[in-house]
Amino acid sequence: MRLQTLSFFKRSLVATALLLSVFILGCSTGENAFREGDYTEAARLSADRLSRNANNQKAAEVFLRAYPQAREEWLGKLKLAKADLTDPFRFERIVLAYETLQDLSTLAAMTPYAGKKGIEINYYHAELEGARLDAAQARESAGDELMASGDLYQAREAHYHYEVALRYVGSRQDLQQKLSEALRQGTLWVGVDEVVGEGHGVNPTRLATALIEVLQERPIHQFVRFVPSSQLGEYPASRYLELSIGELSLSRTEREVGKQEFSRIVNPSANANGADPIEVFAKLYKREKAVSATCPVKLRIFSGPEGEAVYIRSFVGRSKWSARWDLLEGDQRAVEGQELEFSEPEDPEFVDMADLLALSIAEETRDLLSRHFRDS
Repeated sequence: MRLQTLSFFKRSLVATALLLSVFILGCSTGENAFREGDYTEAARLSADRLSRNANNQKAAEVFLRAYPQAREEWLGKLKLAKADLTDPFRFERIVLAYETLQDLSTLAAMTPYAGKKGIEINYYHAELEGARLDAAQARESAGDELMASGDLYQAREAHYHYEVALRYVGSRQDLQQKLSEALRQGTLWVGVDEVVGEGHGVNPTRLATALIEVLQERPIHQFVRFVPSSQLGEYPASRYLELSIGELSLSRTEREVGKQEFSRIVNPSANANGADPIEVFAKLYKREKAVSATCPVKLRIFSGPEGEAVYIRSFVGRSKWSARWDLLEGDQRAVEGQELEFSEPEDPEFVDMADLLALSIAEETRDLLSRHFRDS
C-alpha cells in the first residue's frame, strides 16, 4: 500500500512538472500572447527565445507569424497618427510607433531569420529623433500658452507639459528654467503666522518651528508651500495659517499591568550552609506609569492678510509618555536569568512633555492641512 502511494505521488509530480514545463514553454515562446492577439509581445518573446536557442521550433513558428503582423499593426498606427492633424500631441504617438518598430527590428536582427522573406529589418534613428523634437516642441508650446495667462492653475498645467517635453529631449536648460518658473507661478504660498498662546502651555515658538519642520519634511502637495509669514519676502501668499493653543494639562497614572509567579530549586552548592536543595519562590509585578499631555488647539486659514477665515478646525492635541519597571516579592534567586528592570524610571521633565506635545500637534495639523489642500 505504501509503495502504491509513493508511486502515485511520483506520477503526480511528474505530471505537474510536465504541465509546468509546457506552460513555461508556451509563455517564453510567445505562443500565449499570439493566441491573445498581442502580436508585438509574441514577436518580442519568440525573438528573445530564438536569440538564445536558434533551433527552437515552436519559437520560430510563433516569430515568423507574429513579427510581420506586429510590424503591420504599428505601421498602421504610425500612419494614423501622422494623419491626425486635430491632435496637437500626435507626435507622442508617432514616437511610440517608431520606438516599437525599432525595438522589433533590433530583436529580429538577433534571430536566424533576419532579412528573410517577411522579416524586414528597418531602423528609424533619424525619424525617431525628429519625432521626439516635434513632441517636445508641441508640449513646450502648450506650456508657453498656458503660462501667458498668469493663472495659478494654468501654470500647473504648464508645469506638466514642460515635464513631458523634458522626457523627449533630456535635460535642456531653457526647458528646466520654464519648468521652475511654472512651479513658482503655480504654487499656492501659505504664510504661517506666529502661534497664539492662550495661558500657560506649549511654547508657541517651538510649536511654530515644529509645524514648519513637519510640513517641509513631508510636503502635503507639490504646489502648496508653507513659509513663516515673517520670511515670505517677495512671495505673494494667498493664504495665511494661524494656530491658537490653550493651556497644557498633564495627568499621571500608575497601574499594575502584569503579575507572574516563579519557583526554582536552588543547588546546594549555592547555599552557604551546604544544606539540602531548597525550593525558592517569588512574585514579579510589572508596573506602568504614564504621563499624558493635552492642549486645546484651533486651526484657522485666512484668505489673505486681512481676509476672512475660510477654514476652521478645533481639536485637542494629545501626547503620551510611558515607562515600565518590575517589583519583586520573595527570593530573587527564583527569577535568575530574566531580563528585569527594578529601578523605577524618572518622570519626564515638563519641557520634554511640552516638546512631545508640540510635535504631536504639528503632525495632526499637517493631516488636517493635507485634507484641506488636497484639491487646491
